Amino acid sequence: MYRLLIVDDLPIIVDGLLELFEQTVHLPLEVMKAYSGEEALEVLSYHHIDIVISDIKMPGLGGIELLQEINSHYHSKVIFLTGYNDFHYARNAITHGGFDYILKVESDEKIIQSVERAIEKIEEEHNQEQMIARAQSTMRLAMPSLQKEYMWGLFQGKQVTEAQLGQAFREIDIPLDATLPVYLLIGRVDAWKEMFKTSDKVLLSYALQNICNEYLSTHVRSYSIVYEISKIVWMIQPKVSDSSFSDSDWIRTHRYMSGILETVQATCKRLLGLSVSFLLGSEVTTWNNVSDRFHSIKYGLVQGHGMFSEVIMIDKDIQKQDNDKISSYHDSFYHARVQLLMSCLENNHREQFNKLYVELTAIWSDQRTPYERKTELYHSLSAVFLFYIHKNREIRDFMNTLLDLDNLYRHSDSTSWPELIQYFWQIADCFFEWNALQGTQLPREVVNKVHRYIEEHISTDISLNALADYVDLNPSYLSRLYKQITGIGLSQYVNDYRNLIAKDMLLNTTMKVNEIAIALGYNSALAFIRFFKKKNETTPQEFRMARSYRQNQGQ
Repeated sequence: MYRLLIVDDLPIIVDGLLELFEQTVHLPLEVMKAYSGEEALEVLSYHHIDIVISDIKMPGLGGIELLQEINSHYHSKVIFLTGYNDFHYARNAITHGGFDYILKVESDEKIIQSVERAIEKIEEEHNQEQMIARAQSTMRLAMPSLQKEYMWGLFQGKQVTEAQLGQAFREIDIPLDATLPVYLLIGRVDAWKEMFKTSDKVLLSYALQNICNEYLSTHVRSYSIVYEISKIVWMIQPKVSDSSFSDSDWIRTHRYMSGILETVQATCKRLLGLSVSFLLGSEVTTWNNVSDRFHSIKYGLVQGHGMFSEVIMIDKDIQKQDNDKISSYHDSFYHARVQLLMSCLENNHREQFNKLYVELTAIWSDQRTPYERKTELYHSLSAVFLFYIHKNREIRDFMNTLLDLDNLYRHSDSTSWPELIQYFWQIADCFFEWNALQGTQLPREVVNKVHRYIEEHISTDISLNALADYVDLNPSYLSRLYKQITGIGLSQYVNDYRNLIAKDMLLNTTMKVNEIAIALGYNSALAFIRFFKKKNETTPQEFRMARSYRQNQGQ
């Protein structure tokens, strides 16, 4: 229903138009009237008016002045209906934002058509406002994902200018200064209880993130990302009122972070029952170097003391004394090769693993390489293999039947470096043999486990990462393996399964559409309706009604 206000100092005009629109039944109008510009403003102050039909020349407040008041305080469409066929009046009406200009000698049809156009324009603007509101709502919902995706790109080596970084921070609301460097802090959940499901782990990781954010927010500004479910990285800057940072601000920030981590550990232990560890960067890093710094600190948590539980370390504590001799060893290229080595094990890429392994272990045959550097590589490789051995009991049992694993836990001086090269070769052989056995015996079992997980968790977390964590495979490897075995992608299977369950619920239950949406893991009924219509070219309600109609016709 739309409200129409008729304004004219001649009652006969007002009453005539009132009668006209009361007889025009196809227009959803509530008609009101005023006999002067002043009276019209009073009506507007008490009622929402969509359309105003006004004379242009009236005693007191004229039509143009009334239009200016409406444009300043209200949002009505103003149609001028006047007896003055003067270009000056028409121009003023259009210039000041009038919707239409009609002479009183025009037919009733033309007046009605003008109101119809005004209604169409109002509906168009309303639809645009709704679209903008929906887009803004979607943007708010998507913002955390956009933020994480952009910041994760920086950690993976994406290079941007300071201007590009500043613009991105403003657009996606990152609460950091793009012109300043950052401290990096990495936190880790040391171990999960066997009873924890993937959804439990995700919630607890975010709880750890929130606890640390609460402590940090009082003294510093920060932004954090959860990655690999159990690990979180924080980017931290001083929290001051202006951009004039001094060295003392950075020093105080680092001291505060160092001092608060033990409290965070204790809080997580008390509230969440979690053992957590932290590794804090000792120096600030620029945004273009943040990737190298991140990987350097990240691997500190799988080397040396970082392999223990409930530790708090600063990266300089795990660096060797002779920085000149081993600086190249800690560069991003080294860490990238260790990361690739882990990926090769995970994805069963034997040829690439061999090449990287030869490159890395060449230092064990080089007499010029310092002992500390050789030992560092030993710890890195041990951490890589131990991670996968302890990740899967079956792998551990398989390895124990073929090799003595003691050398992975401690390096004895009685074992030479060339012997270590052969020892790690043997471990790698066992890993790839295990992967080959799994590839020939268990692919269908993996698919069955994935299907069971989807069926049991359709209302919660069935992301690729959750599925991969459940079957102990790398997400990208699982995606390729599933498509290779079944011929379709995982996302297609999930969508087909959701569609099948949705149809069953619509036909065989009395559940409401919003209840079905929740049961299938959708955040809103609207998202479910869009999905169902795309899959079936009909809405859920239309599908349910059509089936009921066909059943009644059959009876």
